[in-house]
Amino acid sequence: MAEEYVRVGALVPEIKLANPIFNSEKIIEKLNEANQKGIEVVATPELSLTGASCGDLFNQKILMEETEKAISKICESTKEIESILVLGTPAKISGKLYNVALLIHKGAIIGIVPKKNLTRQEYRWFNSGSELYEKTFNVFGTELTFDRNVFKVPNNENAAFAITLSETIIEYLNPENIVVYVCLNMTSANDVASKTTKVKQEARTLSFDNGIGYVYLMPGINESSSNSVYSGYSLIVDDGKVMCEGKKFSFESTLIYGDIKLNEESVEIDKENGVVENYRTPLDSKEKQAQKELDPFPFIPEQPDKLAERVDEILELQSSALARRIKQLGNCKVVLGLSGGSDSTLALIVADRAYKKLGLDNKHIVAITMPGFGTSGRTYNNAVGLAKYYDVDLRDISIKDSCIQHYKDIGLPEDDRSITYENAQARERTQILMDVANMENGFVLGTGDMSELALGWCTYNGDHMSMYGINANLPKTLIMRMLKFEAQRTGNPALLDISKTPISPELLPPDEQGDIAQKTESEIGPYELHDYFLYHFIRYGSTPKHLLDRASVAFEGKIEKEEIEKWLKVFLKKFITQQFKRNCVPDGPTVGTVGLSPRGDLVMPSDADRTIWSI
Repeated sequence: MAEEYVRVGALVPEIKLANPIFNSEKIIEKLNEANQKGIEVVATPELSLTGASCGDLFNQKILMEETEKAISKICESTKEIESILVLGTPAKISGKLYNVALLIHKGAIIGIVPKKNLTRQEYRWFNSGSELYEKTFNVFGTELTFDRNVFKVPNNENAAFAITLSETIIEYLNPENIVVYVCLNMTSANDVASKTTKVKQEARTLSFDNGIGYVYLMPGINESSSNSVYSGYSLIVDDGKVMCEGKKFSFESTLIYGDIKLNEESVEIDKENGVVENYRTPLDSKEKQAQKELDPFPFIPEQPDKLAERVDEILELQSSALARRIKQLGNCKVVLGLSGGSDSTLALIVADRAYKKLGLDNKHIVAITMPGFGTSGRTYNNAVGLAKYYDVDLRDISIKDSCIQHYKDIGLPEDDRSITYENAQARERTQILMDVANMENGFVLGTGDMSELALGWCTYNGDHMSMYGINANLPKTLIMRMLKFEAQRTGNPALLDISKTPISPELLPPDEQGDIAQKTESEIGPYELHDYFLYHFIRYGSTPKHLLDRASVAFEGKIEKEEIEKWLKVFLKKFITQQFKRNCVPDGPTVGTVGLSPRGDLVMPSDADRTIWSI
């Protein structure tokens, strides 16, 4: 076999974030398994020894001390192992920190590849490896020269592999012009909806066009769930064909492997520039933008099969992130306000999935209905019906008496219906949720969505606040479509009715017939318009004039241009002025290509002047 194939593996280890010793033990455990299976080269994701999402903990001296101990442990434990381990780890070199791939074979460090092309955020912790090339340094007690990222397999002289730590380009430094048969693409990438599908397509193209095997790895779900979801996706492709894929969202280690043909037609690397292919299609190409501009619902796939795939993928991303947070907090309870509206309904669906993943009883989910002055019988009954359907711990706590007392305390007249009247109710509900979470030793699951955050349509320190915001990066139009899909899939009548219920905070009294009188879209405009504006404003940086012109085409025959302009002015004013609310939102997973998290998606001042965004 050594003359025809090289057996390569992708290992996504179970980790504890910022615990290198534990992580090394899990890596050693799987490396022994790989050795028994005859896998010659085993790669892990970037920074898998510490976890990729350590953030400013990378600057902690103790983390690097523990990393050095873990490297020693791995070397000591692999002296009899034939498999080459390509390990993602931070490394301190001449007093500076680098993100590197470390090659370990039979207990010895035999090579190193530093990451050169860093993201803007990575520069906060790491230095570019380009400054190390053609130099020799002592790294983890071994003298290493930084002169290549192409290596031969010791016991398989015809086999050679290249290492890249990047999501944007395949790049080889290959001073001996070795013919490369396999590319190991180690990433620290988070997952979002439809991302792995695109990665697979691009990997197949790269493999086929260049005649190489291709191994791709993402960090696993045990990374932090603060702002991103990490799926642990791994992939091996040869000759343009998918050989195997690793299980996504596994809390345990995964190991896949495949035999890559040593094809003499494999690409010979250009010695001068070392670049195989800048293979990633630009995410925001002009052609793609033009297509999206004609789509009035840019967040929602048109084809039914694509919609089903997208809904399942988003629910899987959300529930995996939530399960990771629940696990972090000791499999505790979650507390959520169940209003019978769209956002809290989706949060309940996600919580149900998360507890099923963890094998825990749904009585760990505490759903509280908190009827107030604007609660209609329709939404209340739907909330009760949902709680029974998902068999959660349902509690009914009215806020009326508490709010009446509060209005008296602050001197608000009985007939006042101002913003104070409304917001006091929202804050009373949040207080109940927080206090019950304390009583139950749990945490509050936020229900607010991205469209509301974009417009600042949330009560500061009311529905604006929670301990984990599960919907904070999903737009309202997509949530409504997801609920309709779930209603059709499950046949649940409450779900179907919720997907048809007018959007309302229900803070003002119902009409004479007991129906919802306060309708959000009558006050701030249609969410389908706001979501359209939001997508193109964030994704492409579209100007107000461009937004107006293209929205008029996208919604032609449905919404008049004058109406679009009216609500565009509302969107621009609210989006620019309400950043202060977004700057202090709780943790929550980004599951799409547009997000508003101040910690990873949208870095924006609260005091920007909005003059140039007027229309």
